[in-house]
Amino acid sequence: DQRHPAGSSLIKAATSEFLGRIDRTIVSRAFADAAYDQYLAEAGKRIIIDKTPRYWTVLEFLESVYPEAPHILLMRNPYAIAASLKSTWGIPLRTESSHSVSVSSLVDLMLRLPDVIITSLADLVLGLPKLAAHRTRPQTQFVQYELLVAHPDEEIRRLLTGLGCDPAAVASAGMRQADYLRSSSFGDRKILERNAVDESSVKSWQSQL
Repeated sequence: DQRHPAGSSLIKAATSEFLGRIDRTIVSRAFADAAYDQYLAEAGKRIIIDKTPRYWTVLEFLESVYPEAPHILLMRNPYAIAASLKSTWGIPLRTESSHSVSVSSLVDLMLRLPDVIITSLADLVLGLPKLAAHRTRPQTQFVQYELLVAHPDEEIRRLLTGLGCDPAAVASAGMRQADYLRSSSFGDRKILERNAVDESSVKSWQSQL
């Protein structure tokens, strides 16, 4: 890999050797604190919600860096998640006839798939069980997607209370567009087309799969 003049593999080896002599957790926490504090200061806020579906791959690391941090666990119908992967990111999902599956056939399948498809399937097959097991962690707020869509105000007030915030400070769960969403290269772009909670997303998987 020659993307960096010094060679990324060499940089990785040197950095790993250097950090191996100290507590990486302290370094990671200091870096995250500095980054989050700057974002909060510029936004004039005191709480930031950092969200990504792939946090399931680093739950232990997050726990070591911020053991007391509250977690919000949003669970959704697995079929709806699969439909979202298909409609939003173009992940090819199709019904196959039932047949026996061997380890060798699975390995062969994974070797033939692009990385983006492999990681998306991992989110669905491996990520959901790991996140579900995480719901018993102290300071974890559990949210059911379908309930959030059906009763957004009630669920958000419950979440705010669990996070130690004043739910009365939020009058409604109406959607306000943030400028950074338009300039960001990440996330579901369909959110930019909506200004209210879309209840059709709960059952749309039935026609998408």
